[in-house]
Amino acid sequence: MLFLLAGAISCKGFFVNSPDSLTITPDTVTFDNVGDVQQLTAQATFGTQTQDVTTSTVWRSANGCTVVPSTTNIGQMTAIGTGSSVTITATYNGVSDTVTASIPNGITISPCGTNGRFSSGTSTAMTATAGGTDVTSTTTWTSSNTTIVKFTGNTATFGPTTGPATITASDGTDTDGKLQVTVQ
Repeated sequence: MLFLLAGAISCKGFFVNSPDSLTITPDTVTFDNVGDVQQLTAQATFGTQTQDVTTSTVWRSANGCTVVPSTTNIGQMTAIGTGSSVTITATYNGVSDTVTASIPNGITISPCGTNGRFSSGTSTAMTATAGGTDVTSTTTWTSSNTTIVKFTGNTATFGPTTGPATITASDGTDTDGKLQVTVQ
């Protein structure tokens, strides 16, 4: 038994079918606007063979307030907020690759709920950050649909209507910030 365990440990990686490498395509990802969608693919290399493993790959965003992976269209990423660049990671059988995605510049709005999703009937104090500085007190908050998200100062009330809306934060000096939300 000990011999089998030692043999398993000496195998390349922990996973039996670990590829030699994983490559995300495209290697340059740019989101021009909040709401833009990009389909990424993952290619695993096993020796001299490559295989598309996009739908078997785990996709993550380093900042779920700016870019989120789809849970239904595997490999599809959506820009939901402004800010700065974000790292996207793909992992397949213990092997990973990353790309840096450019997103629209602007004020960063938080919190962003769970991947931009909020529950109807809840309220949240929103904050705005520009270049690492809190600009919440000088920000004007608006919603693309006030029956979905309504503001009193910087407090957002979600509902009673459910669906998508875009929150805009403007402080008059920096590029406006946007956050695409869905109220459930």
